[in-house]
Amino acid sequence: MKAILSVCTFLVLILHLTQGCPWTQHKFQQYSRTCLTLLEEMGEKIVDDSVGVHFPEELYKLARKSQPQRLTWFISQVLDEVSQLLEEDLVTVAWDEKKMKDFMSTLNTQLEGTESCVVSKMKKSKRLNLYFKKLRNETLGKMEDEAQAWELIRKEVHKHLKWVDLLASTRL
Repeated sequence: MKAILSVCTFLVLILHLTQGCPWTQHKFQQYSRTCLTLLEEMGEKIVDDSVGVHFPEELYKLARKSQPQRLTWFISQVLDEVSQLLEEDLVTVAWDEKKMKDFMSTLNTQLEGTESCVVSKMKKSKRLNLYFKKLRNETLGKMEDEAQAWELIRKEVHKHLKWVDLLASTRL
């Protein structure tokens, strides 16, 4: 009986690894589009200014080539980094408070959903983590106009969420 249970567990694990996660396949896109819409609507038009931190396109290109399990883990890390970045005290921004709250709630639902798809914890990307730290330090730490700094961060978050949406829609 134990052997049959072990074989069944193994088969479910293999199916999960090869077929992907139903949550990411059926729910992710819905939450992703909602996040993008709320992010766009919670403030004024997203600024065209650029932040002095290079967007890590190469990490996304590497993630695109990853197995579904690893890709889901990468997406989860991006969502976690964005969530941590926006947990700051946002007193100086003029964003719509309700839309911001809804955005964070939707983002956290996405994060929980992607984390539920990962069978085991994998090593996080140090380069992605360093990018987000540098983004925070180069904008909030060095710009005099904190409201403008947050607008630049919102722009960068928007780019990340669009890339994550693209990765999920084409690979999961």
